[in-house]
Amino acid sequence: MIARVVIDSPLPQLDRLFDYSIPDDLIGEVVVGVRVRVQFGRSKNLLDAFVVELVESSEFAGELSPIAELVSVAPALDAAVFALVRAVADRQASTASDVLRLAVPDRSVAVEKKWLESNSVAPNSKSFDKGTKQTALVDPHTSDEGPVWATQIRDKCIAAIQAGTSVIVVVPDFRDQAVLLEVLNVAELGSSVVNYTTDTQKSKRYAAFLSCLSMACSIVIGSRSAIYAPVRNLGDIIVWDDGDPSHHEPTSPYSHTREVALMRQRLQECNLLFLGHSRSTEVSRLVALKFLEDVSSPFKLPRIANTDTDLRVDSMAWKGIREGLETGPVLVQVASKGTATSVFCAACDRRAECGTCNGPLWIDERNYVKCRWCNAVNMDFRCHECAGTKLKQGSAGATRTIAEFGRAFPGVKLVEATAELKTGTLKAGKFLVVATPGAEPRVVGGYSSVVILDANRALNRDTLRATEDAVRTWSNAIALGSADSRSVLVGVAGGLANKFSLWSQAEIAQREFATRAELRFPPAIRLASIGTTKELAQVVQSELAKQPNLEVLGPLPLTERGVSSEWRILIKYEYSDGAKLAESLKALALKLSSGQQRVSTKSGRTMRPIRIKMDDVEVI
Repeated sequence: MIARVVIDSPLPQLDRLFDYSIPDDLIGEVVVGVRVRVQFGRSKNLLDAFVVELVESSEFAGELSPIAELVSVAPALDAAVFALVRAVADRQASTASDVLRLAVPDRSVAVEKKWLESNSVAPNSKSFDKGTKQTALVDPHTSDEGPVWATQIRDKCIAAIQAGTSVIVVVPDFRDQAVLLEVLNVAELGSSVVNYTTDTQKSKRYAAFLSCLSMACSIVIGSRSAIYAPVRNLGDIIVWDDGDPSHHEPTSPYSHTREVALMRQRLQECNLLFLGHSRSTEVSRLVALKFLEDVSSPFKLPRIANTDTDLRVDSMAWKGIREGLETGPVLVQVASKGTATSVFCAACDRRAECGTCNGPLWIDERNYVKCRWCNAVNMDFRCHECAGTKLKQGSAGATRTIAEFGRAFPGVKLVEATAELKTGTLKAGKFLVVATPGAEPRVVGGYSSVVILDANRALNRDTLRATEDAVRTWSNAIALGSADSRSVLVGVAGGLANKFSLWSQAEIAQREFATRAELRFPPAIRLASIGTTKELAQVVQSELAKQPNLEVLGPLPLTERGVSSEWRILIKYEYSDGAKLAESLKALALKLSSGQQRVSTKSGRTMRPIRIKMDDVEVI
């Protein structure tokens, strides 16, 4: 027998299957999915690999090298998962090794040995019809059982377990995961739940991975890597809040949970459901193409008042906080953390700059003057323009806001919640929470009032997704309210404010997508970026000029923190041209990167000569 293996190496020239003979003493033990070690070329060093398939003959005419070592008999790489890995790598112009890093966690010998003694791989015995592809907007309220979105997912999981199928639920972060796990445990589904979190020990993560292989039906709850979980009898994939940036993989293959979920649904023909309080423009596009079916159910709309004012906290906001504190907790969402989001020279009004790297300064929650670029402390500030040493504060952050509210509402308990000051679920009571987007703690029973400040700052962010991200963070904050809560949106007027107050989330997303389509911006088309050196960028540009149907922009130097780090080329292209472009870029990277490397000016680490992002969400 001959084993075809995929070698665990980031080198693009090794991104294919290689044939190895199976020694007589390993026949029967080398099966699909096991880890092995092989020798490649003239090197005496052994490389890690996974067995992908077993065949009786090879197209290679010469003598095959034998498998050098069987690492483990545990079939860690499921055939269906490898098909997904290969599809993601091909779509993203990446390598299977990069995707395997996300799909298969690091091995723990002790955990694996224990699993082998008492478990075996469960079969995929269920047969499915072609699955449904749906999306829905969820009731933005909190009930006695918990958030409505969590109870809806719970009901889907109960139906799947009763049918003998597995469910993969992908959520943005640990907060959503904790809420969902609690709701499922209350429903006595704990024995079927696999906690697939990445915020844990390596051994526990590997144990969760192996549990998926041995359970005939399971409920996997985790962040973006959970989409690769090797579950048996997969019946449903549920993605919660796909617009959250946490769903985007920051390293190669730079994939998104939404796109990987779509690929896995196509490969395994399971059901796919996107849920959220708001709708991303990508999902709106799929609904417009009738690729996704909108199955939103009617629900009671939240009560939202919007005010157009130049005041940061106007009378409507004060009233909302005051009346809310009479009956329960109040949530105030602000745009940023710290005491002041920016500082200026008190003498000449020039923006204060770091003495080390000339980056912009701000004041953190400990009242330290710090640089946003290099994080250096600048307590000995001196203005580059007039040599002044005194500072004046710009817009208030969460720390200054909560101090001002403390003086306005004496005797009220105050809670500050940011990415650094993490706060879990709070018990009901009369207190005031000031939080940044995404860090809002949940309250049992929900908030009695929600006030959103700095809304105009959120809309004025220098990004194409400013409106989309603002609507999503506002919606998620309002969804933390109780069934009888009232909300106030401060500083926004016009059509967007009116549509948001009426909770017309689908229409907001549809209009945003229509605007992008007119300008030929994502997601109406796809936008790739290539980062490399100046010399290689010119070669890449000349190669791309030979391909039709591409709109190539650049190359242009990319400056980070005042230093030119790389040259970037942008490519606008249609979805139908994606496979061909990915294949050509991958071949081009293989051709140009031979024997070359470059060093990041930001981290000092060795980088690939050419970095390819088939969907770059940070460019515009």
